[in-house]
Amino acid sequence: MLQARCCLNQKGTILGLDLQNCSLEDPGPNFPQAYTAVIVDLQANPLKDNLANTFRGFIQLQTLVLPQDISCPGGNNAWKQVISYKDNKICQGQRNLCNSTGDPEMCPENGSCAVDGPGLLQCVCADGFHGYKCMHQGSFSLFMFFGILGSTTLSLSILLWGTQRRKAKTS
Repeated sequence: MLQARCCLNQKGTILGLDLQNCSLEDPGPNFPQAYTAVIVDLQANPLKDNLANTFRGFIQLQTLVLPQDISCPGGNNAWKQVISYKDNKICQGQRNLCNSTGDPEMCPENGSCAVDGPGLLQCVCADGFHGYKCMHQGSFSLFMFFGILGSTTLSLSILLWGTQRRKAKTS
């Protein structure tokens, strides 16, 4: 459970999260629960500088307040405005990097780009496609996958049992 001062909307989702001056080196394992936050204040904490994956899934985040010596996650290009003050840094207006990459081949033909947090992107397969680069059409066959895996495991187990049993009888 996050121990912080929160601002919730009527549905109970987190709009703002005040974690300033909490002696945090890392926001912690429960931090991803706050992915709906629009504003996060982490100033006056001894944070480690690499926060890149800390904000994975925070697609609604618009204002992030950090200690002055910490870089905005995703770099300055992931934000519309980065303001540095004496004691803190404010990262404002998360940019949609899918629109600004300029690389139409970043995601495969059967997939589309989706923001996954500040400076983070993911390719999402279109309906009916899956797998590496969304090249496989249809659904993933769990029955075939586990059937092959199970039969291979059973065959190897019988083979090893037979060979080891023969060695055990001769000793």
